[in-house]
Amino acid sequence: MRLILAALLPFCMSCAGASSVDAATDEASILARYPLTEETLQHWDLPEKLAEISGLAVSDDGRLLAVADEQAIIYELNYDDGKLVKAFAFGERRTLRGDFEGVAWLDRYVYLVTSDGTIHVAREGSDGERVSFSSHRTGVGRDCEIEGLATDPVEQMLLLLCKRAVPGSDLSKPLIFHWSIADRTIEWTRRIELPMPAIEAALGSSGFRPSGIARAMSGERWLIVAARERAVIEIDRAGRLIAGRGFPLAEHHRQAEGIELLADGRLLIADESSRRPARLSVYRPLPDAIMISP
Repeated sequence: MRLILAALLPFCMSCAGASSVDAATDEASILARYPLTEETLQHWDLPEKLAEISGLAVSDDGRLLAVADEQAIIYELNYDDGKLVKAFAFGERRTLRGDFEGVAWLDRYVYLVTSDGTIHVAREGSDGERVSFSSHRTGVGRDCEIEGLATDPVEQMLLLLCKRAVPGSDLSKPLIFHWSIADRTIEWTRRIELPMPAIEAALGSSGFRPSGIARAMSGERWLIVAARERAVIEIDRAGRLIAGRGFPLAEHHRQAEGIELLADGRLLIADESSRRPARLSVYRPLPDAIMISP
């Protein structure tokens, strides 16, 4: 998706709970277009089936898909009321189980990733259907714990978001790995290291543990949410930090595990249950943001 402002707007430094950073770029920040205030927010409690919601994806025709931890069941949600539209399962005889941490959509295929970096792929199913799937080990699970998944349709890639290194790994910071859909392999030379010093300075934090990733501006930017820090950052393809901020309404985001953007500019954040039902938050952008198709 691409968002362009009619007039370039400064990042909201005065918003309560927010912080930002200028990452030595003249490009306008996407995050700056979201006040993330009560006035721009709708939120819905989600069904109990999604208590452990762990990822979001948007189909080519604008439908919202979600996955919860433990079972490979894909739920379609109505983001205008939070209600369940349909559900289908990976597995023709029994539902695939695992530690699912992300879901993505590309060309009528649904992709799931587990924390150990295994990718499962299937065609979309109808309501109540069981679908066959294929599985692919990426190898990244030897070094890191995967916590998010997104697609780059231009380059036909999946992006795997690494939250943290596994014990014994020599990795020192969160990474983004590229997995070629055509070759079914990780392109090891293309990994993106998150700029941790800049992120920590922007957020005023002592760490950043990412939990979800979304494509923006046709893959020229990426939005990454972090559950523990209750924050979101924006980076470009080179891994430069464009902006970072804590959620002004932190009480609404106790465990943010999914993030997505709609074609009309709305920003979606999914929080798993934490003494309250799981929640889908829908934020509107500033009213003078002009929308251009993805």
